[in-house]
Amino acid sequence: MRIVEKSKIDRPADKVWPFIIRPEYFMKWNTKIIAMDAQGEFRVGQTFITHYRMNSKEIQCSSMATAIEEGRRLELRHSNCVGKGNNPELEVHEKITLQAENGHTIVLKEVVITNHDIPCILIPIIWFVTRFGKTTEPDLLKLMCESDD
Repeated sequence: MRIVEKSKIDRPADKVWPFIIRPEYFMKWNTKIIAMDAQGEFRVGQTFITHYRMNSKEIQCSSMATAIEEGRRLELRHSNCVGKGNNPELEVHEKITLQAENGHTIVLKEVVITNHDIPCILIPIIWFVTRFGKTTEPDLLKLMCESDD
């Protein structure tokens, strides 16, 4: 299953990048993360533990930064996920790409989930809602980056 979100932030990419590459900011805008033991900046090959809460289910994953293009792209892999009712083979690949555009930044967040236990009949519905549905939560990354604080 692949989920893609795209947003436009009214700041240059170099002002958005710290919110992507620094775990303490990453956790603030990614509301599914409860805790992450990474510090400083993500580094390729760095391993850490990520704790998620999704639909009132808590999951703990072994995470690794798999690719970084300074100021442009971060890729993370989450595997060995444990939690009640969770498929131990679950794997999540997360890619965040920044594209500078006339003083703004286009942020593309792509999540690919494999070995999930989501019933096949629900996958097209999830795809449709994430692609065409209106979000009910504010884009925290956009709000944080555009804040004057």
